[in-house]
Amino acid sequence: GRQDTGSMGYPTDGFASEAGGSQQQLQQADELTEQILRRQVPWETYQKADLISDRELQLIKRYDKQERPTQQRLLLETEEGVLYVNAFFSLLRSIASEEVVQYVLALLEDMVKEGGSKVVGLLKAATTGQGSGDTCAILLRMLQRPDWFTQEKAAFVLSSLLSFTPAAASPATSAPLAAMAPSSSSSSAAAPAASSHSVHTFVEWLCNELRRPSNERSEATAITCLSMLLRDQETRLIFLKHNGISALTQHLVPGPKIQELYEACLCAWLLSFCKEATEEMAQLNIPKKLTEVVRQGNKEKVLRVALMCQHNILQELKQRDGERYARLVSKLIECGLHKHIATQRLMNSYTDEELLASMDWLTEKLEQGMKHEISQFDKYADEVLSGTLDWTLFHKQDKFWKMNVQNFVAKDCQILKALVRILQSSTDERTLEVACHDIGRFIHHYPHGRPLLKALKVKPQVMKLMVHPDPEVQKQALMCTQKLMLSKDSLDLLDLT
Repeated sequence: GRQDTGSMGYPTDGFASEAGGSQQQLQQADELTEQILRRQVPWETYQKADLISDRELQLIKRYDKQERPTQQRLLLETEEGVLYVNAFFSLLRSIASEEVVQYVLALLEDMVKEGGSKVVGLLKAATTGQGSGDTCAILLRMLQRPDWFTQEKAAFVLSSLLSFTPAAASPATSAPLAAMAPSSSSSSAAAPAASSHSVHTFVEWLCNELRRPSNERSEATAITCLSMLLRDQETRLIFLKHNGISALTQHLVPGPKIQELYEACLCAWLLSFCKEATEEMAQLNIPKKLTEVVRQGNKEKVLRVALMCQHNILQELKQRDGERYARLVSKLIECGLHKHIATQRLMNSYTDEELLASMDWLTEKLEQGMKHEISQFDKYADEVLSGTLDWTLFHKQDKFWKMNVQNFVAKDCQILKALVRILQSSTDERTLEVACHDIGRFIHHYPHGRPLLKALKVKPQVMKLMVHPDPEVQKQALMCTQKLMLSKDSLDLLDLT
Protein backbone atom coordinates (compact mmCIF):
# COMPACT_ATOMS: atom_id res chain seq x y z
CA GLY A 1 0.00 0.00 0.00
CA ARG A 2 0.95 3.64 -0.22
CA GLN A 3 3.12 4.82 2.61
CA ASP A 4 1.61 7.72 4.49
CA THR A 5 4.12 8.23 7.27
CA GLY A 6 7.67 9.37 7.73
CA SER A 7 9.42 12.35 6.21
CA MET A 8 10.17 10.82 2.80
CA GLY A 9 10.21 13.37 0.05
CA TYR A 10 11.16 16.28 2.27
CA PRO A 11 14.37 18.19 1.79
CA THR A 12 17.28 17.78 4.14
CA ASP A 13 18.89 21.01 3.05
CA GLY A 14 17.09 23.58 5.14
CA PHE A 15 13.72 24.59 6.51
CA ALA A 16 10.71 24.79 4.19
CA SER A 17 10.90 28.57 4.17
CA GLU A 18 13.67 28.34 1.57
CA ALA A 19 11.21 29.54 -1.02
CA GLY A 20 11.69 28.95 -4.69
CA GLY A 21 12.44 31.70 -7.15
CA SER A 22 15.53 32.89 -8.95
CA GLN A 23 18.79 33.23 -7.02
CA GLN A 24 18.70 36.96 -7.67
CA GLN A 25 15.19 37.29 -6.20
CA LEU A 26 16.18 35.22 -3.16
CA GLN A 27 19.28 37.31 -2.61
CA GLN A 28 17.33 40.57 -2.88
CA ALA A 29 14.67 39.27 -0.45
CA ASP A 30 17.34 38.19 2.08
CA GLU A 31 19.12 41.54 1.82
CA LEU A 32 15.84 43.41 2.42
CA THR A 33 15.07 41.21 5.47
CA GLU A 34 18.52 41.83 6.96
CA GLN A 35 18.11 45.55 6.31
CA ILE A 36 14.76 45.60 8.13
CA LEU A 37 16.13 43.55 11.04
CA ARG A 38 18.81 46.24 11.51
CA ARG A 39 16.13 48.87 12.20
CA GLN A 40 16.24 50.56 15.59
CA VAL A 41 12.66 50.58 16.93
CA PRO A 42 11.91 53.13 19.72
CA TRP A 43 10.15 50.63 22.02
CA GLU A 44 9.95 53.07 24.96
CA THR A 45 7.83 55.43 22.85
CA TYR A 46 5.22 52.70 22.38
CA GLN A 47 5.31 51.83 26.07
CA LYS A 48 4.73 55.50 27.00
CA ALA A 49 1.79 55.57 24.62
CA ASP A 50 0.38 52.52 26.49
CA LEU A 51 0.60 50.36 23.37
CA ILE A 52 2.77 47.81 25.20
CA SER A 53 3.07 47.02 28.93
CA ASP A 54 6.17 47.48 31.12
CA ARG A 55 6.62 43.67 31.24
CA GLU A 56 6.37 43.39 27.44
CA LEU A 57 8.91 46.21 27.06
CA GLN A 58 11.37 44.34 29.32
CA LEU A 59 10.98 41.09 27.33
CA ILE A 60 11.29 42.81 23.95
CA LYS A 61 14.42 44.74 24.94
CA ARG A 62 16.00 41.62 26.43
CA TYR A 63 15.47 39.75 23.13
CA ASP A 64 15.90 42.45 20.51
CA LYS A 65 19.29 42.82 18.75
CA GLN A 66 20.84 39.85 20.56
CA GLU A 67 22.95 37.30 18.69
CA ARG A 68 20.80 34.51 17.22
CA PRO A 69 22.12 31.75 19.57
CA THR A 70 21.24 33.98 22.55
CA GLN A 71 17.75 34.61 21.15
CA GLN A 72 17.21 30.87 20.67
CA ARG A 73 18.40 30.18 24.23
CA LEU A 74 15.92 32.77 25.61
CA LEU A 75 13.10 31.13 23.65
CA LEU A 76 13.90 27.46 24.20
CA GLU A 77 15.90 27.20 27.42
CA THR A 78 13.96 29.49 29.74
CA GLU A 79 10.44 29.22 31.11
CA GLU A 80 9.65 32.61 29.60
CA GLY A 81 9.88 31.44 25.97
CA VAL A 82 6.12 31.74 25.38
CA LEU A 83 6.12 35.20 27.01
CA TYR A 84 8.68 36.51 24.48
CA VAL A 85 6.57 35.26 21.59
CA ASN A 86 3.41 36.68 23.21
CA ALA A 87 5.07 40.08 23.54
CA PHE A 88 5.79 40.22 19.79
CA PHE A 89 2.27 39.10 18.87
CA SER A 90 0.98 41.79 21.21
CA LEU A 91 2.90 44.37 19.13
CA LEU A 92 1.11 43.19 15.99
CA ARG A 93 -2.24 43.60 17.75
CA SER A 94 -1.62 47.11 19.03
CA ILE A 95 0.77 48.89 16.61
CA ALA A 96 -0.24 49.71 13.02
CA SER A 97 3.04 51.34 11.94
CA GLU A 98 4.34 49.65 8.77
CA GLU A 99 7.95 49.86 10.01
CA VAL A 100 7.14 48.05 13.27
CA VAL A 101 4.89 45.45 11.63
CA GLN A 102 7.61 44.62 9.07
CA TYR A 103 10.22 44.40 11.82
CA VAL A 104 8.17 42.11 14.08
CA LEU A 105 7.16 39.78 11.22
CA ALA A 106 10.79 39.55 10.05
CA LEU A 107 11.76 38.73 13.65
CA LEU A 108 9.09 36.01 13.94
CA GLU A 109 10.16 34.48 10.63
CA ASP A 110 13.79 34.56 11.77
CA MET A 111 12.82 32.79 15.03
CA VAL A 112 11.19 29.95 13.08
CA LYS A 113 14.00 29.60 10.54
CA GLU A 114 16.55 29.38 13.34
CA GLY A 115 14.62 27.17 15.79
CA GLY A 116 12.43 25.09 13.47
CA SER A 117 9.54 23.09 14.86
CA LYS A 118 10.41 23.75 18.53
CA VAL A 119 9.93 27.49 18.00
CA VAL A 120 6.76 26.88 16.00
CA GLY A 121 5.53 24.92 19.04
CA LEU A 122 6.12 28.05 21.15
CA LEU A 123 4.29 30.18 18.60
CA LYS A 124 1.38 27.72 18.71
CA ALA A 125 1.35 27.75 22.52
CA ALA A 126 1.34 31.55 22.47
CA THR A 127 -1.60 31.63 20.07
CA THR A 128 -3.86 28.99 21.63
CA GLY A 129 -4.17 30.40 25.14
CA GLN A 130 -7.07 32.49 26.39
CA GLY A 131 -7.49 35.83 24.62
CA SER A 132 -5.07 34.92 21.82
CA GLY A 133 -7.56 33.40 19.36
CA ASP A 134 -7.29 36.48 17.17
CA THR A 135 -3.65 35.78 16.18
CA CYS A 136 -4.54 34.04 12.91
CA ALA A 137 -7.05 36.81 12.15
CA ILE A 138 -4.29 39.41 12.70
CA LEU A 139 -1.92 37.58 10.35
CA LEU A 140 -4.68 37.20 7.74
CA ARG A 141 -5.26 40.97 7.93
CA MET A 142 -1.53 41.46 7.25
CA LEU A 143 -2.07 39.69 3.88
CA GLN A 144 -4.32 42.59 2.85
CA ARG A 145 -1.63 45.21 3.49
CA PRO A 146 -0.21 46.88 0.36
CA ASP A 147 3.49 46.00 0.82
CA TRP A 148 4.65 42.55 -0.32
CA PHE A 149 7.29 42.21 2.42
CA THR A 150 4.56 42.22 5.10
CA GLN A 151 2.39 39.81 3.10
CA GLU A 152 5.25 37.35 2.51
CA LYS A 153 6.42 37.26 6.14
CA ALA A 154 2.83 36.99 7.46
CA ALA A 155 2.16 34.13 5.01
CA PHE A 156 5.22 32.23 6.22
CA VAL A 157 4.40 32.68 9.95
CA LEU A 158 0.76 31.74 9.30
CA SER A 159 1.80 28.60 7.36
CA SER A 160 4.10 27.60 10.22
CA LEU A 161 1.29 28.00 12.75
CA LEU A 162 -1.47 26.31 10.77
CA SER A 163 0.71 23.35 9.72
CA PHE A 164 2.11 22.68 13.21
CA THR A 165 1.44 19.31 14.88
CA PRO A 166 2.64 18.52 18.43
CA ALA A 167 4.72 15.52 17.23
CA ALA A 168 6.78 17.97 15.19
CA ALA A 169 8.20 19.59 18.30
CA SER A 170 9.33 16.39 20.03
CA PRO A 171 13.00 16.45 21.06
CA ALA A 172 13.62 13.18 19.17
CA THR A 173 13.00 14.94 15.88
CA SER A 174 16.30 16.09 14.51
CA ALA A 175 15.29 17.17 11.01
CA PRO A 176 13.18 20.32 11.10
CA LEU A 177 10.98 18.93 8.34
CA ALA A 178 10.26 15.53 9.83
CA ALA A 179 6.97 16.96 11.06
CA MET A 180 5.86 17.58 7.52
CA ALA A 181 5.01 13.97 6.67
CA PRO A 182 1.63 13.63 4.97
CA SER A 183 -1.34 12.67 7.11
CA SER A 184 -4.29 10.82 5.61
CA SER A 185 -6.33 11.26 8.73
CA SER A 186 -7.48 14.74 9.57
CA SER A 187 -5.38 16.27 12.30
CA SER A 188 -7.55 19.35 12.07
CA ALA A 189 -10.83 17.50 12.68
CA ALA A 190 -10.78 18.62 16.29
CA ALA A 191 -9.46 22.09 15.48
CA PRO A 192 -11.67 25.01 16.48
CA ALA A 193 -13.94 26.53 13.84
CA ALA A 194 -11.84 29.72 13.88
CA SER A 195 -8.79 27.74 12.78
CA SER A 196 -10.77 26.05 9.99
CA HIS A 197 -12.00 29.45 8.82
CA SER A 198 -8.41 30.74 8.86
CA VAL A 199 -7.26 27.82 6.69
CA HIS A 200 -10.10 28.44 4.19
CA THR A 201 -9.29 32.15 3.95
CA PHE A 202 -5.54 31.59 3.72
CA VAL A 203 -5.76 28.81 1.10
CA GLU A 204 -8.04 31.02 -1.01
CA TRP A 205 -5.44 33.82 -0.82
CA LEU A 206 -2.63 31.42 -1.79
CA CYS A 207 -4.59 30.07 -4.79
CA ASN A 208 -5.29 33.63 -5.96
CA GLU A 209 -1.57 34.44 -5.74
CA LEU A 210 -0.80 31.35 -7.85
CA ARG A 211 -3.34 32.39 -10.51
CA ARG A 212 -2.80 36.16 -10.52
CA PRO A 213 0.55 36.96 -8.86
CA SER A 214 0.68 40.37 -7.19
CA ASN A 215 4.48 40.25 -6.95
CA GLU A 216 7.40 38.56 -8.73
CA ARG A 217 7.83 36.31 -5.67
CA SER A 218 4.11 35.55 -5.17
CA GLU A 219 4.11 32.15 -6.83
CA ALA A 220 7.27 30.91 -5.10
CA THR A 221 5.93 32.04 -1.72
CA ALA A 222 2.49 30.51 -2.28
CA ILE A 223 4.04 27.16 -3.28
CA THR A 224 6.32 27.17 -0.21
CA CYS A 225 3.35 27.83 2.09
CA LEU A 226 1.26 25.12 0.43
CA SER A 227 4.10 22.60 0.74
CA MET A 228 3.79 23.13 4.51
CA LEU A 229 -0.02 23.16 4.71
CA LEU A 230 -0.96 20.27 2.41
CA ARG A 231 0.26 17.53 4.70
CA ASP A 232 -3.12 17.80 6.43
CA GLN A 233 -6.05 15.96 4.84
CA GLU A 234 -8.63 18.66 5.63
CA THR A 235 -6.42 21.30 4.04
CA ARG A 236 -6.08 19.17 0.90
CA LEU A 237 -9.88 19.07 0.59
CA ILE A 238 -10.08 22.84 1.13
CA PHE A 239 -7.42 23.30 -1.58
CA LEU A 240 -9.57 21.21 -3.94
CA LYS A 241 -12.64 23.35 -3.20
CA HIS A 242 -10.70 26.43 -4.32
CA ASN A 243 -9.67 24.71 -7.60
CA GLY A 244 -6.09 24.75 -6.37
CA ILE A 245 -4.86 21.80 -8.46
CA SER A 246 -5.41 23.60 -11.77
CA ALA A 247 -3.53 26.61 -10.34
CA LEU A 248 -0.65 24.36 -9.23
CA THR A 249 -0.43 22.41 -12.52
CA GLN A 250 1.28 25.19 -14.48
CA HIS A 251 4.18 25.14 -11.98
CA LEU A 252 4.98 21.44 -12.55
CA VAL A 253 7.27 22.35 -15.44
CA PRO A 254 11.07 21.91 -15.45
CA GLY A 255 12.98 25.19 -15.45
CA PRO A 256 15.82 27.05 -13.78
CA LYS A 257 13.96 27.49 -10.44
CA ILE A 258 14.80 24.07 -8.97
CA GLN A 259 13.56 24.79 -5.43
CA GLU A 260 10.23 26.11 -6.71
CA LEU A 261 9.80 23.05 -8.95
CA TYR A 262 10.71 20.78 -6.02
CA GLU A 263 8.13 22.38 -3.75
CA ALA A 264 5.46 22.29 -6.50
CA CYS A 265 6.15 18.53 -6.97
CA LEU A 266 6.10 18.15 -3.19
CA CYS A 267 2.60 19.72 -3.15
CA ALA A 268 1.50 17.31 -5.88
CA TRP A 269 2.89 14.36 -3.90
CA LEU A 270 1.09 15.47 -0.72
CA LEU A 271 -2.15 15.78 -2.70
CA SER A 272 -1.68 12.26 -4.09
CA PHE A 273 -2.60 10.91 -0.63
CA CYS A 274 -6.12 12.29 -1.10
CA LYS A 275 -8.50 10.13 -3.20
CA GLU A 276 -10.50 13.09 -4.45
CA ALA A 277 -7.30 14.85 -5.52
CA THR A 278 -5.86 11.87 -7.44
CA GLU A 279 -9.03 11.80 -9.56
CA GLU A 280 -8.56 15.44 -10.58
CA MET A 281 -4.79 15.10 -11.00
CA ALA A 282 -5.29 12.24 -13.47
CA GLN A 283 -7.85 14.34 -15.41
CA LEU A 284 -5.46 17.30 -15.56
CA ASN A 285 -2.65 15.11 -16.95
CA ILE A 286 -0.38 15.72 -13.97
CA PRO A 287 1.30 12.27 -14.27
CA LYS A 288 2.18 13.15 -17.88
CA LYS A 289 3.59 16.55 -16.81
CA LEU A 290 5.66 14.84 -14.12
CA THR A 291 7.14 12.52 -16.79
CA GLU A 292 8.89 15.55 -18.27
CA VAL A 293 10.16 16.44 -14.77
CA VAL A 294 11.54 12.87 -14.49
CA ARG A 295 13.14 13.11 -17.94
CA GLN A 296 14.99 16.30 -16.97
CA GLY A 297 15.43 15.33 -13.31
CA ASN A 298 18.81 16.74 -12.40
CA LYS A 299 18.12 16.81 -8.65
CA GLU A 300 17.38 13.65 -6.70
CA LYS A 301 14.88 15.33 -4.37
CA VAL A 302 12.80 16.56 -7.35
CA LEU A 303 12.92 13.15 -9.03
CA ARG A 304 11.89 11.46 -5.78
CA VAL A 305 8.69 13.42 -5.17
CA ALA A 306 7.74 13.38 -8.88
CA LEU A 307 8.02 9.58 -9.12
CA MET A 308 6.36 8.96 -5.76
CA CYS A 309 3.46 11.17 -6.85
CA GLN A 310 3.05 9.18 -10.09
CA HIS A 311 3.24 5.96 -8.05
CA ASN A 312 0.44 7.10 -5.71
CA ILE A 313 -1.88 8.31 -8.49
CA LEU A 314 -1.50 5.07 -10.50
CA GLN A 315 -1.92 2.92 -7.42
CA GLU A 316 -5.12 4.73 -6.43
CA LEU A 317 -6.55 4.43 -9.96
CA LYS A 318 -5.58 0.73 -10.13
CA GLN A 319 -7.64 0.05 -7.01
CA ARG A 320 -10.69 2.06 -8.09
CA ASP A 321 -10.94 2.21 -11.89
CA GLY A 322 -9.09 -0.45 -13.91
CA GLU A 323 -10.02 1.07 -17.27
CA ARG A 324 -8.70 4.55 -16.42
CA TYR A 325 -5.59 2.98 -14.87
CA ALA A 326 -4.89 1.11 -18.13
CA ARG A 327 -5.39 4.31 -20.16
CA LEU A 328 -3.01 6.25 -17.92
CA VAL A 329 -0.35 3.50 -18.05
CA SER A 330 -0.65 3.55 -21.84
CA LYS A 331 -0.24 7.34 -21.90
CA LEU A 332 2.87 7.16 -19.68
CA ILE A 333 4.40 4.46 -21.93
CA GLU A 334 3.70 6.76 -24.90
CA CYS A 335 5.56 9.58 -23.06
CA GLY A 336 8.52 7.23 -22.49
CA LEU A 337 8.39 7.19 -18.66
CA HIS A 338 9.89 3.66 -18.55
CA LYS A 339 12.83 4.84 -20.70
CA HIS A 340 13.38 7.96 -18.56
CA ILE A 341 13.42 5.87 -15.35
CA ALA A 342 15.92 3.45 -16.92
CA THR A 343 18.13 6.38 -18.04
CA GLN A 344 18.06 7.94 -14.55
CA ARG A 345 19.10 4.63 -12.98
CA LEU A 346 21.86 4.19 -15.53
CA MET A 347 23.26 7.70 -15.01
CA ASN A 348 22.99 7.83 -11.19
CA SER A 349 23.64 5.59 -8.19
CA TYR A 350 20.53 6.15 -6.09
CA THR A 351 20.34 4.70 -2.57
CA ASP A 352 17.10 6.30 -1.31
CA GLU A 353 14.73 3.39 -0.54
CA GLU A 354 11.46 5.22 -1.32
CA LEU A 355 12.81 6.48 -4.64
CA LEU A 356 14.03 3.01 -5.67
CA ALA A 357 10.74 1.41 -4.55
CA SER A 358 8.75 3.83 -6.72
CA MET A 359 11.09 3.27 -9.66
CA ASP A 360 10.69 -0.52 -9.32
CA TRP A 361 6.89 -0.37 -8.96
CA LEU A 362 6.42 1.99 -11.91
CA THR A 363 8.81 0.00 -14.13
CA GLU A 364 6.94 -3.23 -13.35
CA LYS A 365 3.51 -1.70 -14.13
CA LEU A 366 4.75 -0.01 -17.32
CA GLU A 367 6.31 -3.28 -18.54
CA GLN A 368 3.00 -5.06 -17.88
CA GLY A 369 1.27 -2.31 -19.87
CA MET A 370 3.69 -2.77 -22.78
CA LYS A 371 2.99 -6.52 -22.85
CA HIS A 372 -0.72 -5.67 -23.10
CA GLU A 373 -0.03 -3.25 -25.98
CA ILE A 374 1.97 -5.98 -27.80
CA SER A 375 -0.89 -8.47 -27.34
CA GLN A 376 -3.18 -5.85 -28.94
CA PHE A 377 -0.93 -5.78 -32.00
CA ASP A 378 -1.04 -9.59 -32.18
CA LYS A 379 -4.83 -9.37 -32.47
CA TYR A 380 -4.51 -6.71 -35.18
CA ALA A 381 -1.93 -8.82 -37.07
CA ASP A 382 -4.29 -11.83 -36.97
CA GLU A 383 -7.03 -9.66 -38.50
CA VAL A 384 -4.76 -8.40 -41.33
CA LEU A 385 -3.36 -11.86 -42.10
CA SER A 386 -6.92 -13.25 -42.29
CA GLY A 387 -7.47 -10.95 -45.31
CA THR A 388 -10.76 -9.54 -43.93
CA LEU A 389 -10.77 -6.17 -42.14
CA ASP A 390 -13.44 -4.30 -40.18
CA TRP A 391 -13.54 -1.11 -38.11
CA THR A 392 -12.37 -2.88 -34.94
CA LEU A 393 -11.11 -0.74 -32.06
CA PHE A 394 -7.43 -0.59 -33.12
CA HIS A 395 -7.77 1.10 -36.50
CA LYS A 396 -8.79 4.55 -35.28
CA GLN A 397 -6.85 4.64 -32.00
CA ASP A 398 -4.03 7.16 -32.32
CA LYS A 399 -2.34 5.56 -29.33
CA PHE A 400 -2.33 2.13 -31.04
CA TRP A 401 -0.48 3.55 -34.06
CA LYS A 402 2.07 5.49 -32.01
CA MET A 403 2.82 2.41 -29.90
CA ASN A 404 2.90 -0.18 -32.70
CA VAL A 405 3.98 1.49 -35.95
CA GLN A 406 7.44 -0.18 -35.73
CA ASN A 407 5.76 -3.61 -35.74
CA PHE A 408 4.51 -3.01 -39.30
CA VAL A 409 8.08 -3.23 -40.64
CA ALA A 410 9.16 -6.18 -38.44
CA LYS A 411 9.85 -9.58 -40.04
CA ASP A 412 10.63 -8.06 -43.46
CA CYS A 413 7.52 -5.81 -43.42
CA GLN A 414 5.21 -8.82 -43.00
CA ILE A 415 2.09 -6.86 -41.92
CA LEU A 416 2.68 -3.97 -44.34
CA LYS A 417 2.98 -6.40 -47.24
CA ALA A 418 -0.20 -8.18 -46.09
CA LEU A 419 -2.07 -4.84 -46.25
CA VAL A 420 -0.75 -4.25 -49.80
CA ARG A 421 -1.91 -7.75 -50.84
CA ILE A 422 -5.40 -6.89 -49.55
CA LEU A 423 -5.46 -3.81 -51.85
CA GLN A 424 -4.47 -6.00 -54.81
CA SER A 425 -6.81 -8.94 -54.29
CA SER A 426 -9.76 -8.16 -51.99
CA THR A 427 -13.24 -7.47 -53.38
CA ASP A 428 -14.84 -6.70 -50.01
CA GLU A 429 -15.72 -2.97 -49.72
CA ARG A 430 -15.23 -2.71 -45.93
CA THR A 431 -11.87 -4.52 -46.10
CA LEU A 432 -10.60 -2.18 -48.87
CA GLU A 433 -11.85 0.89 -47.02
CA VAL A 434 -10.03 -0.11 -43.79
CA ALA A 435 -6.84 -1.15 -45.65
CA CYS A 436 -6.59 2.30 -47.35
CA HIS A 437 -7.15 3.95 -43.96
CA ASP A 438 -4.45 1.84 -42.26
CA ILE A 439 -1.85 2.51 -44.97
CA GLY A 440 -2.58 6.24 -44.55
CA ARG A 441 -2.09 5.87 -40.80
CA PHE A 442 1.21 4.06 -41.33
CA ILE A 443 2.48 6.93 -43.56
CA HIS A 444 1.48 9.46 -40.90
CA HIS A 445 3.22 7.68 -38.02
CA TYR A 446 6.26 6.00 -39.61
CA PRO A 447 9.10 8.49 -40.34
CA HIS A 448 10.27 6.89 -43.62
CA GLY A 449 7.06 5.24 -44.74
CA ARG A 450 6.80 6.66 -48.26
CA PRO A 451 10.00 5.09 -49.74
CA LEU A 452 8.94 1.69 -48.36
CA LEU A 453 5.47 1.97 -49.90
CA LYS A 454 6.94 3.21 -53.17
CA ALA A 455 9.09 0.05 -53.33
CA LEU A 456 5.94 -2.00 -52.70
CA LYS A 457 4.14 -0.14 -55.59
CA VAL A 458 1.24 0.92 -53.38
CA LYS A 459 0.30 4.21 -55.11
CA PRO A 460 -1.12 2.68 -58.35
CA GLN A 461 -3.24 0.24 -56.30
CA VAL A 462 -4.67 3.02 -54.10
CA MET A 463 -5.30 5.37 -57.05
CA LYS A 464 -7.34 2.62 -58.78
CA LEU A 465 -9.61 2.55 -55.74
CA MET A 466 -10.30 6.32 -56.06
CA VAL A 467 -12.84 5.37 -58.78
CA HIS A 468 -14.30 2.41 -56.85
CA PRO A 469 -18.12 2.24 -56.96
CA ASP A 470 -18.38 2.37 -53.14
CA PRO A 471 -18.19 6.04 -51.92
CA GLU A 472 -16.52 5.08 -48.57
CA VAL A 473 -13.74 3.17 -50.40
CA GLN A 474 -13.30 6.22 -52.70
CA LYS A 475 -13.06 8.53 -49.67
CA GLN A 476 -10.42 6.43 -47.85
CA ALA A 477 -8.44 5.90 -51.11
CA LEU A 478 -8.42 9.68 -51.74
CA MET A 479 -7.19 10.39 -48.19
CA CYS A 480 -4.52 7.69 -48.50
CA THR A 481 -3.35 9.14 -51.86
CA GLN A 482 -3.02 12.60 -50.28
CA LYS A 483 -0.80 11.11 -47.57
CA LEU A 484 1.30 9.28 -50.17
CA MET A 485 1.87 12.48 -52.17
CA LEU A 486 2.09 15.26 -49.57
CA SER A 487 4.99 16.03 -47.20
CA LYS A 488 4.55 15.53 -43.45
CA ASP A 489 4.28 19.31 -42.85
CA SER A 490 1.53 19.56 -45.47
CA LEU A 491 -0.26 16.60 -43.87
CA ASP A 492 -0.10 18.23 -40.43
CA LEU A 493 -1.57 21.40 -41.97
CA LEU A 494 -4.29 19.30 -43.61
CA ASP A 495 -5.13 17.68 -40.25
CA LEU A 496 -5.49 21.14 -38.66
CA THR A 497 -7.93 22.28 -41.31
